[in-house]
Amino acid sequence: MLKDAFALHTQGKLAEAERAYAEILRRQPGHFQALHLSGVLALQRGQVARSIELLRESLQREPRQPLAQRDLGNAFQQGGHLTEALAAYDRSLALKPDQPDLYNNRGIALTALGRRDAALESYGRAIALKPDYAQAYNNRGTLLSGSGRAAEALADFNQAIALDPAYARAMINRAGTLAELNRAGEALADCDRAIAIHPNSADAHLQRGNVLTSLARADEALESFDRAVALDPGHAGAHNGRGTALAMLGRPQDALEAHDRAVALDPKSAAAHNNRGTALAALDRLAEALAAHDQALALDPDFAMAHSNRGTALGLLDRPEEGLESLERALALRPGLVQAHINRGNFLIDLKRHDDALDSFDRAIALNAESADAHFGRAQALLTSGRYEEAWPAYEWRWQRVAPDTFHDKGGPRWTGREDIAGKILFVEAEQGLGDTIQFCRFAKLAADRGAHVILMVQASLAGLLQTLDPRIEIVSAPPSLFDYHILLLSLPLALGIEVGTIPAATPYLGADPARAAAMRARIGDRGFKIGLCWQGSYTSRTRSFPLRALENIAHFPGVRLISLQKGDGIEQRDALPNGMRVENLGDDFPRDFGDTAAAMEAMDLIISCDTSVAHLAGALGRPTWVALRHAADWRWLIDRDDSPWYPGMKLFRQPKRGDWTGLFQKIEEKLAAIVATKSVDGKFD
Repeated sequence: MLKDAFALHTQGKLAEAERAYAEILRRQPGHFQALHLSGVLALQRGQVARSIELLRESLQREPRQPLAQRDLGNAFQQGGHLTEALAAYDRSLALKPDQPDLYNNRGIALTALGRRDAALESYGRAIALKPDYAQAYNNRGTLLSGSGRAAEALADFNQAIALDPAYARAMINRAGTLAELNRAGEALADCDRAIAIHPNSADAHLQRGNVLTSLARADEALESFDRAVALDPGHAGAHNGRGTALAMLGRPQDALEAHDRAVALDPKSAAAHNNRGTALAALDRLAEALAAHDQALALDPDFAMAHSNRGTALGLLDRPEEGLESLERALALRPGLVQAHINRGNFLIDLKRHDDALDSFDRAIALNAESADAHFGRAQALLTSGRYEEAWPAYEWRWQRVAPDTFHDKGGPRWTGREDIAGKILFVEAEQGLGDTIQFCRFAKLAADRGAHVILMVQASLAGLLQTLDPRIEIVSAPPSLFDYHILLLSLPLALGIEVGTIPAATPYLGADPARAAAMRARIGDRGFKIGLCWQGSYTSRTRSFPLRALENIAHFPGVRLISLQKGDGIEQRDALPNGMRVENLGDDFPRDFGDTAAAMEAMDLIISCDTSVAHLAGALGRPTWVALRHAADWRWLIDRDDSPWYPGMKLFRQPKRGDWTGLFQKIEEKLAAIVATKSVDGKFD
């Protein structure tokens, strides 16, 4: 009867086999084989708890049955009871040590328990017992890949596929490793081969999306992820991948929703929690982002990318020391993680460890010579250190970090500085922020000195102001139709061979409209010592901004008038000042443009500004300017100088320690008190 029941079982007639086993057990309660096979059948039908119950009962009858111990281990593993599964596997191996399948399954359990070294050993035993065991090679490769040992992983995947050329799962896994090794073309071919074998494999489409993501082909990646979701709506990984692609497409809210879906489907997915954190960071929900990365690491303490992204979040929270610790942990786990080396370099710049930062960027470049972020970071470290000759070539990588059509290649050959431009039309295109344009427009005059007709395209809000730059330079706000050469504005220092000592620093090189300046003087009046203030830049530069109330003591200096030059973000701070502190407003219509700001500056005795475009404008006008800088200032202010080679009349004040605006303004107060003390106390200043 057992023989007949087993035959039904092997034929896949599970319901009939189940009834036959039940009949045997009705007649012979405690029949070992019937209990054992009933347990196996229950597991096949997804009845994990029932399977465990039956297999345990069978082993109570005959505990020294290695196959029953093995099957009990499989049931425990399927039910997520990994410790119990491992114990059952070990009992089976103690009874019958030559079971390659069991060593393979044991490796899977050990991997899930985070015991990676033991898992590697177990997979090795499986392969030693069965050298043609393709699945064991694949599983070991997967573990090696997750441990940052990509080259070894690739060798195992190669062997698995050599043993089984139609092994789609190994192709999918190999694709991930190839992408990690910057061999994305080969990775994509593996994905396509896997899809050809199994067109309805959600995992294959998911991996294809992952590879396309690594190639920055976000639109195509999203299509692959969408296909994976269509095939398996409950696939957490596919939703997670969708979120990554959506983030790349500049849709952070949609990305967050996708990652939320992934987490809901698989709350134990460390990858989903990690990517959710990245999406939250993009939405500036930094505390939540940090919590999400911490959740990922609670699930997988050795998740290198989560450590790296946690470091990024800490950096955005202006906690670079802690961020650096997270990045060091990430790199200890995955030394080849390029982005972690880059982020480490950025943090080291912030910590004023510029030589160490250069080492990090060089490591990143050694791993991926085409990493624009690594080259750009290296340029930042060199620029901050004043090593301009080395920095400018690396700084050219900046435009490769943005969408290709953002700027550059408007037509015509690029001017490198080597071509004779006398009598030629040179189109110079402004880029980046308003402050950059104000700072670097001076170099257009040097190009004009070489005999070129220079057309400088600037932001519309600056077009009027820059008409005062040089009569030889044509200022426009749209690309010209005809020109001989083209160059980006911030590429001019490279073309011109500019070093710190050769910066054209004569000021003023911009001027306010005389009529507007006269009108502004009339509006402001001559009374008092007039200090123009700008305390907040754009939101993205918020760590450079200081609180307006930091000038409370200065507001009470005899004869001092604080006058707002602020526009946009930060104006609301005027409505929350301490009692007795006054900051004058030049009207709701001020400033209409930078021309208004320049005109107001001409009426000021001093400008105090954070690191923003207003500071550059004041410097370009040659006005007395004090700039309040964060502890680790932007590269253009160099290291620990209180003067600037860009603006000779400018005075730099730096935070004594990170975030310490109070200490900085104490220095400003001392300096200002000495100036005010020389003035008349009746408000009639010289």
